[in-house]
Amino acid sequence: MIVKVHNLYRIKESALNSGRSVFSIQQLSNLTGKPKNIAKVYSSRLVKEGMAIRVGRGKISFANDDFIIATQLIEPSYISLNSALLFHGVIKQVPRCIECVTARNSIAYDKLGIVYHKIPGGLFFGYKRQSMGKSYIFIAEPEKAVIDGLYLNIYDKSQFSKYIGKADFKKFYREIHNFNGKGNKKLKRVIFGEG
Repeated sequence: MIVKVHNLYRIKESALNSGRSVFSIQQLSNLTGKPKNIAKVYSSRLVKEGMAIRVGRGKISFANDDFIIATQLIEPSYISLNSALLFHGVIKQVPRCIECVTARNSIAYDKLGIVYHKIPGGLFFGYKRQSMGKSYIFIAEPEKAVIDGLYLNIYDKSQFSKYIGKADFKKFYREIHNFNGKGNKKLKRVIFGEG
């Protein structure tokens, strides 16, 4: 099957106009209205022609932006921890990889420099969608990035104390109190001095 370059440009334009940047073969099939086997050929040709980059098995990205790729590669997920704190200007040190949280299993993409940490569904809040270029990212609010770090034992009480003056943890009071999963006592103790 010969795929004409102008068809590839149309696919890329449709993809970018959709707001998404990272596509699985199935999503590319849905976008083009073609069967998955043809979408797979399109995917390979888009990468070969330099119009997209391969970001995982069966996934390509039309954006070469680490935050966009991190947000859309594994769903649901959002950027959190030190990556979110750097984004919001709370810290200045650049983390060695982009740190995300997900409701799915933890996984690391070493070649992409992206790490996903699993958190329970009851803690999946405190993030927002933000436009980036022609696409979007999901990113934790500073307070939630710290809460995620406490839950995952990446931050301790002394680090929490360092951030307390730069953030408003009271806005998450109700959500933390309603969270009854593993780690709830530690979060309540550190954030609210309970227990």
